[in-house]
Amino acid sequence: MRAWFILGVLLTGSFLPVIGQAAESPSDIWVVSGQSNACGRAELPGYEEHPLVQMFDGRKWIAAKEPLPLGGTVGPWMAAATETAKGGVGVKICGWASGGQPISLWEEAGGGWKSLSGQIRAAGKNAGVFLWYQGESDAVNGYGPDKYLEVLQDLASRVRKEAGNPQMLTVIVQLATFGSGSSQRKTMDIREAQRQFVLKDPHAILVTAMGRECDGTHLKKDGYFELGREISRALLKTRYGKKDVDWPGPVLDAAVYGADGKSVLAHFAEAKKLTGLDAADFAVLDSQGVVNCTKVLGENTRIALTLERAVTPPAKLVYGYGNGPKATLVDEAGNRAPAVHLEIAKGPPPPDMETKAPNGAGAPASKVAGK
Repeated sequence: MRAWFILGVLLTGSFLPVIGQAAESPSDIWVVSGQSNACGRAELPGYEEHPLVQMFDGRKWIAAKEPLPLGGTVGPWMAAATETAKGGVGVKICGWASGGQPISLWEEAGGGWKSLSGQIRAAGKNAGVFLWYQGESDAVNGYGPDKYLEVLQDLASRVRKEAGNPQMLTVIVQLATFGSGSSQRKTMDIREAQRQFVLKDPHAILVTAMGRECDGTHLKKDGYFELGREISRALLKTRYGKKDVDWPGPVLDAAVYGADGKSVLAHFAEAKKLTGLDAADFAVLDSQGVVNCTKVLGENTRIALTLERAVTPPAKLVYGYGNGPKATLVDEAGNRAPAVHLEIAKGPPPPDMETKAPNGAGAPASKVAGK
């Protein structure tokens, strides 16, 4: 189990008391950043308020309410903070966000980084959580996923350094639908770059925005609230040590070729019984292009996918195919399955048994394939 998942990481940042131990006003600082969905674009009124939740108004900490001082209206953060506060954890929210901005704005010389780092210096010292919701502009503009990953890694490193917390937990919100269908591959690539960031970072978790109610550009209010509640579950489980919290949801973590060449057998971690499967959410990318899935049958933790043609290896199985997938996989707690690009391996099918994915992102292809 990763080091960030054990008790020691729970005590980094400003959240000082051991879980279950009495202390005065325990609280954790959350630093928020990103583009318009991080600002929040739903109409007021916002999520319910809580006395343990505060926000930084640019000069001082005050009782938090929406709109938060992030240049928007209603988003996911108040819902996440309030539900976390109900679990006994005080939350202080600060940060900077701006609509329509590419990740390059957060490079070290960029204006986004200057604004965000100023907020961290003013209110985010010893912060325990960095919440990042951005990438729509880069998907539409065809920004390379490898470059996106590189900039995101550098940004997280600078945020941790500025906050003075090298083990600061980074929460990546994986993109939902954005823009027209013509950008579908680009959106998929940014989603996968975000997942790869989490796989490579021992102090990061992934929560997807896919499958939430959306207007094609921004989540709607219910979508923001649903996302915020899942972020809260993720933090209560991984950072604040609430073992009875159900998170994450199903995560695609293994795939092998079927014997007939026109099928794939796949496995999802963090599932006891898969429901809500939709063939349109899956596709295979091989050397010839896209292979659509025509049928999906579920067992408990495994699925059998029937494809429209034979696959030409090497190939990857994609869950969350396209710009606007239905993303129907959700567990009983409301946790959504993230988008995954996974190398299809040769060999026996994965066992039909529950496995773990404590980062919410699954496992690297090399681990799944046993390389």
